[in-house]
Amino acid sequence: MSLIFDDTFRRRLEVLKRIVARALAGRGGGGRAALKERGGRVEFAGHRAYTPGDDVAAVDWHAYARLETLVVKEFEAPREGHLLLVLDRSGSMGSFGKDQAALRLAAALGWLGLATGARVAAAARGGATRWCAGVERFREIMDGLERLPPGGAADLPSAVERAPRPGTGPLTAVVLSDFYEAEPAARALAALRRRSAAVHGVHVLAPAEMRVPAGAAARLVDAETRETLQVELTDEIRGAFRAAAEAFAEERKTLAVRHGARWTTLDPAEDLVAAVERVFAGVGKA
Repeated sequence: MSLIFDDTFRRRLEVLKRIVARALAGRGGGGRAALKERGGRVEFAGHRAYTPGDDVAAVDWHAYARLETLVVKEFEAPREGHLLLVLDRSGSMGSFGKDQAALRLAAALGWLGLATGARVAAAARGGATRWCAGVERFREIMDGLERLPPGGAADLPSAVERAPRPGTGPLTAVVLSDFYEAEPAARALAALRRRSAAVHGVHVLAPAEMRVPAGAAARLVDAETRETLQVELTDEIRGAFRAAAEAFAEERKTLAVRHGARWTTLDPAEDLVAAVERVFAGVGKA
Protein backbone atom coordinates (compact mmCIF):
# COMPACT_ATOMS: atom_id res chain seq x y z
CA MET A 1 0.00 0.00 0.00
CA SER A 2 2.89 2.40 0.65
CA LEU A 3 3.77 2.42 -3.07
CA ILE A 4 0.88 4.78 -3.79
CA PHE A 5 2.45 7.44 -1.57
CA ASP A 6 5.29 8.38 -3.86
CA ASP A 7 6.14 12.05 -4.56
CA THR A 8 3.82 12.24 -7.56
CA PHE A 9 0.84 10.98 -5.58
CA ARG A 10 1.58 13.35 -2.68
CA ARG A 11 1.72 16.31 -5.05
CA ARG A 12 -1.68 15.36 -6.46
CA LEU A 13 -3.10 15.16 -2.94
CA GLU A 14 -1.57 18.52 -1.97
CA VAL A 15 -4.04 20.39 -4.15
CA LEU A 16 -6.89 19.01 -2.02
CA LYS A 17 -5.57 20.34 1.30
CA ARG A 18 -7.69 23.48 1.19
CA ILE A 19 -10.89 21.42 0.74
CA VAL A 20 -9.89 19.08 3.56
CA ALA A 21 -8.97 21.88 5.95
CA ARG A 22 -12.33 23.52 5.34
CA ALA A 23 -14.16 20.23 5.96
CA LEU A 24 -12.34 19.18 9.12
CA ALA A 25 -11.32 22.39 10.92
CA GLY A 26 -13.83 23.49 13.54
CA ARG A 27 -14.37 26.78 15.28
CA GLY A 28 -13.92 26.99 19.01
CA GLY A 29 -17.03 26.43 21.06
CA GLY A 30 -15.63 27.51 24.41
CA GLY A 31 -16.54 31.18 24.03
CA ARG A 32 -15.01 34.07 22.19
CA ALA A 33 -12.46 36.48 23.55
CA ALA A 34 -11.29 39.96 22.65
CA LEU A 35 -7.73 39.20 21.58
CA LYS A 36 -4.96 41.06 19.90
CA GLU A 37 -4.75 40.13 16.25
CA ARG A 38 -1.12 39.11 16.40
CA GLY A 39 0.36 36.05 18.04
CA GLY A 40 -1.18 32.63 18.60
CA ARG A 41 -3.35 30.59 16.29
CA VAL A 42 -6.56 32.63 16.28
CA GLU A 43 -9.18 33.53 13.71
CA PHE A 44 -11.48 36.55 13.43
CA ALA A 45 -14.97 35.75 14.73
CA GLY A 46 -16.82 39.07 14.68
CA HIS A 47 -17.48 42.29 16.59
CA ARG A 48 -19.29 43.21 19.78
CA ALA A 49 -19.95 46.51 21.51
CA TYR A 50 -17.14 47.92 23.62
CA THR A 51 -17.68 47.71 27.38
CA PRO A 52 -15.59 49.45 30.06
CA GLY A 53 -12.63 47.29 31.01
CA ASP A 54 -12.04 45.89 27.51
CA ASP A 55 -8.50 46.06 26.20
CA VAL A 56 -8.27 49.27 24.19
CA ALA A 57 -5.89 47.46 21.80
CA ALA A 58 -8.81 45.23 20.78
CA VAL A 59 -10.95 48.15 19.62
CA ASP A 60 -11.51 48.18 15.85
CA TRP A 61 -10.65 51.79 15.05
CA HIS A 62 -11.37 51.34 11.35
CA ALA A 63 -14.92 50.27 12.24
CA TYR A 64 -15.21 53.24 14.61
CA ALA A 65 -14.30 55.63 11.77
CA ARG A 66 -17.18 54.19 9.73
CA LEU A 67 -19.77 53.65 12.45
CA GLU A 68 -18.80 56.25 15.10
CA THR A 69 -19.38 53.48 17.63
CA LEU A 70 -16.76 51.63 19.66
CA VAL A 71 -16.68 47.95 18.82
CA VAL A 72 -14.22 45.25 19.84
CA LYS A 73 -12.77 42.61 17.54
CA GLU A 74 -13.35 39.09 18.77
CA PHE A 75 -11.13 36.17 17.85
CA GLU A 76 -11.33 32.49 18.62
CA ALA A 77 -8.89 29.61 18.46
CA PRO A 78 -10.06 26.84 16.13
CA ARG A 79 -10.75 23.55 17.86
CA GLU A 80 -8.81 20.56 16.64
CA GLY A 81 -10.70 18.50 14.06
CA HIS A 82 -10.90 14.70 14.31
CA LEU A 83 -11.15 12.30 11.37
CA LEU A 84 -12.30 8.75 12.16
CA LEU A 85 -11.93 6.12 9.44
CA VAL A 86 -14.30 3.16 9.98
CA LEU A 87 -13.48 0.18 7.77
CA ASP A 88 -15.44 -2.92 6.88
CA ARG A 89 -12.79 -5.64 6.42
CA SER A 90 -15.26 -8.52 6.20
CA GLY A 91 -14.98 -11.44 3.80
CA SER A 92 -17.18 -9.84 1.17
CA MET A 93 -14.78 -6.88 0.95
CA GLY A 94 -12.03 -9.30 -0.08
CA SER A 95 -13.53 -9.78 -3.54
CA PHE A 96 -13.33 -7.52 -6.61
CA GLY A 97 -10.44 -5.53 -5.10
CA LYS A 98 -12.77 -3.74 -2.67
CA ASP A 99 -10.70 -4.23 0.48
CA GLN A 100 -7.49 -2.84 -1.01
CA ALA A 101 -9.36 0.08 -2.59
CA ALA A 102 -10.93 0.93 0.77
CA LEU A 103 -7.56 0.71 2.55
CA ARG A 104 -5.89 2.95 -0.01
CA LEU A 105 -8.66 5.51 0.13
CA ALA A 106 -8.55 5.46 3.95
CA ALA A 107 -4.78 5.98 3.85
CA ALA A 108 -5.13 8.94 1.48
CA LEU A 109 -7.87 10.48 3.63
CA GLY A 110 -5.71 9.93 6.72
CA TRP A 111 -2.67 11.60 5.17
CA LEU A 112 -4.70 14.64 4.19
CA GLY A 113 -6.27 14.81 7.62
CA LEU A 114 -2.88 14.80 9.32
CA ALA A 115 -1.43 17.25 6.78
CA THR A 116 -4.17 19.78 7.56
CA GLY A 117 -3.83 19.59 11.34
CA ALA A 118 -6.58 17.12 12.26
CA ARG A 119 -6.20 14.13 14.54
CA VAL A 120 -6.79 10.82 12.75
CA ALA A 121 -7.76 7.33 13.93
CA ALA A 122 -9.00 4.16 12.23
CA ALA A 123 -11.23 1.34 13.45
CA ALA A 124 -12.58 -2.00 12.22
CA ARG A 125 -14.38 -4.95 13.78
CA GLY A 126 -11.09 -6.46 14.95
CA GLY A 127 -9.29 -3.43 16.35
CA ALA A 128 -8.54 0.28 16.27
CA THR A 129 -5.65 2.73 16.22
CA ARG A 130 -4.99 5.60 18.59
CA TRP A 131 -5.55 9.22 17.63
CA CYS A 132 -2.53 10.55 15.75
CA ALA A 133 -1.60 14.16 15.02
CA GLY A 134 1.05 15.50 12.67
CA VAL A 135 1.94 14.26 9.21
CA GLU A 136 5.15 12.77 10.59
CA ARG A 137 2.95 10.11 12.21
CA PHE A 138 1.41 9.02 8.91
CA ARG A 139 3.43 5.81 8.95
CA GLU A 140 1.71 4.93 12.22
CA ILE A 141 -1.68 5.33 10.52
CA MET A 142 -0.54 3.21 7.55
CA ASP A 143 0.74 0.45 9.82
CA GLY A 144 -2.42 0.59 11.89
CA LEU A 145 -4.65 0.25 8.83
CA GLU A 146 -2.72 -2.77 7.61
CA ARG A 147 -2.93 -4.42 11.05
CA LEU A 148 -6.71 -4.23 11.19
CA PRO A 149 -7.61 -7.91 10.70
CA PRO A 150 -9.50 -8.85 7.52
CA GLY A 151 -12.05 -11.60 7.02
CA GLY A 152 -15.09 -12.84 8.88
CA ALA A 153 -18.54 -11.30 9.06
CA ALA A 154 -19.26 -7.60 8.69
CA ASP A 155 -19.76 -5.84 12.02
CA LEU A 156 -19.71 -2.07 11.61
CA PRO A 157 -21.33 -1.44 15.04
CA SER A 158 -18.37 -3.21 16.71
CA ALA A 159 -15.96 -1.10 14.65
CA VAL A 160 -17.65 2.08 15.88
CA GLU A 161 -17.60 0.80 19.46
CA ARG A 162 -13.86 0.06 19.23
CA ALA A 163 -13.08 3.53 17.86
CA PRO A 164 -11.30 5.82 20.34
CA ARG A 165 -13.31 8.68 21.75
CA PRO A 166 -12.23 12.06 20.39
CA GLY A 167 -11.30 15.05 22.51
CA THR A 168 -12.94 18.43 22.14
CA GLY A 169 -13.47 19.58 18.60
CA PRO A 170 -15.54 18.45 15.62
CA LEU A 171 -15.62 14.81 14.58
CA THR A 172 -15.91 13.63 10.99
CA ALA A 173 -16.39 9.90 10.42
CA VAL A 174 -15.90 8.21 7.05
CA VAL A 175 -17.34 4.68 6.83
CA LEU A 176 -15.92 2.51 4.03
CA SER A 177 -17.95 -0.64 3.33
CA ASP A 178 -19.88 -2.57 0.71
CA PHE A 179 -22.86 -2.22 3.08
CA TYR A 180 -24.20 -5.68 2.29
CA GLU A 181 -25.94 -5.87 5.67
CA ALA A 182 -28.47 -3.05 6.08
CA GLU A 183 -29.42 -3.39 9.76
CA PRO A 184 -25.86 -3.36 11.20
CA ALA A 185 -24.98 -0.46 8.89
CA ALA A 186 -27.95 1.51 10.20
CA ARG A 187 -26.88 0.88 13.81
CA ALA A 188 -23.32 2.00 13.06
CA LEU A 189 -24.44 5.20 11.36
CA ALA A 190 -26.83 5.96 14.22
CA ALA A 191 -24.05 5.39 16.79
CA LEU A 192 -21.78 7.84 14.98
CA ARG A 193 -24.50 10.46 14.85
CA ARG A 194 -24.99 10.06 18.61
CA ARG A 195 -21.34 11.09 18.91
CA SER A 196 -22.25 14.28 17.02
CA ALA A 197 -20.14 13.18 14.06
CA ALA A 198 -20.52 14.46 10.53
CA VAL A 199 -20.79 11.10 8.76
CA HIS A 200 -19.92 10.18 5.19
CA GLY A 201 -20.62 6.70 3.85
CA VAL A 202 -18.37 5.40 1.08
CA HIS A 203 -20.12 2.53 -0.71
CA VAL A 204 -17.31 0.37 -2.12
CA LEU A 205 -18.99 -1.31 -5.06
CA ALA A 206 -17.43 -2.97 -8.11
CA PRO A 207 -19.52 -2.86 -11.31
CA ALA A 208 -18.70 -6.54 -11.93
CA GLU A 209 -20.49 -7.68 -8.76
CA MET A 210 -23.68 -5.97 -9.92
CA ARG A 211 -23.70 -7.80 -13.29
CA VAL A 212 -25.38 -11.14 -13.99
CA PRO A 213 -22.73 -13.86 -14.53
CA ALA A 214 -22.33 -15.16 -18.06
CA GLY A 215 -23.44 -18.68 -18.92
CA ALA A 216 -26.48 -20.81 -18.28
CA ALA A 217 -25.62 -21.52 -14.64
CA ALA A 218 -23.53 -20.03 -11.86
CA ARG A 219 -21.98 -21.33 -8.64
CA LEU A 220 -22.39 -18.66 -5.99
CA VAL A 221 -20.12 -18.60 -2.93
CA ASP A 222 -20.88 -16.60 0.21
CA ALA A 223 -17.67 -14.63 0.85
CA GLU A 224 -18.13 -14.74 4.63
CA THR A 225 -19.65 -18.17 5.38
CA ARG A 226 -18.23 -19.96 2.29
CA GLU A 227 -21.63 -21.57 1.68
CA THR A 228 -22.26 -22.36 -1.99
CA LEU A 229 -25.36 -22.26 -4.14
CA GLN A 230 -25.75 -23.58 -7.69
CA VAL A 231 -28.16 -21.41 -9.67
CA GLU A 232 -29.68 -21.97 -13.11
CA LEU A 233 -29.65 -18.57 -14.83
CA THR A 234 -33.03 -18.44 -16.53
CA ASP A 235 -34.32 -15.21 -18.05
CA GLU A 236 -36.54 -14.77 -15.03
CA ILE A 237 -33.58 -15.16 -12.63
CA ARG A 238 -31.47 -12.73 -14.68
CA GLY A 239 -34.22 -10.12 -14.60
CA ALA A 240 -34.69 -10.54 -10.85
CA PHE A 241 -30.93 -10.20 -10.29
CA ARG A 242 -30.72 -6.95 -12.25
CA ALA A 243 -33.71 -5.49 -10.42
CA ALA A 244 -32.29 -6.50 -7.04
CA ALA A 245 -28.88 -5.00 -7.85
CA GLU A 246 -30.42 -1.65 -8.81
CA ALA A 247 -32.63 -1.64 -5.71
CA PHE A 248 -29.70 -2.57 -3.44
CA ALA A 249 -27.61 0.47 -4.37
CA GLU A 250 -30.54 2.86 -4.05
CA GLU A 251 -31.73 1.38 -0.76
CA ARG A 252 -28.30 1.77 0.84
CA LYS A 253 -28.08 5.40 -0.24
CA THR A 254 -31.54 6.04 1.20
CA LEU A 255 -30.51 4.35 4.46
CA ALA A 256 -27.46 6.59 4.77
CA VAL A 257 -29.40 9.78 4.07
CA ARG A 258 -32.06 8.73 6.59
CA HIS A 259 -29.32 8.64 9.24
CA GLY A 260 -27.92 12.03 8.25
CA ALA A 261 -24.91 10.69 6.35
CA ARG A 262 -23.58 11.89 3.04
CA TRP A 263 -22.99 9.23 0.40
CA THR A 264 -20.35 8.38 -2.19
CA THR A 265 -19.89 5.27 -4.31
CA LEU A 266 -16.31 4.04 -4.85
CA ASP A 267 -15.42 1.86 -7.83
CA PRO A 268 -12.23 -0.02 -6.80
CA ALA A 269 -10.77 0.65 -10.25
CA GLU A 270 -11.31 4.42 -10.28
CA ASP A 271 -8.68 7.14 -9.86
CA LEU A 272 -7.92 7.45 -6.16
CA VAL A 273 -7.35 11.20 -6.06
CA ALA A 274 -10.72 11.80 -7.74
CA ALA A 275 -12.35 9.63 -5.07
CA VAL A 276 -10.60 11.55 -2.27
CA GLU A 277 -11.81 14.86 -3.69
CA ARG A 278 -15.37 13.58 -3.96
CA VAL A 279 -15.39 12.40 -0.35
CA PHE A 280 -13.92 15.55 1.18
CA ALA A 281 -16.09 17.81 -0.93
CA GLY A 282 -19.00 16.50 1.13
CA VAL A 283 -17.73 15.75 4.63
CA GLY A 284 -18.23 18.22 7.40
CA LYS A 285 -21.43 19.64 5.87
CA ALA A 286 -24.03 17.16 7.05
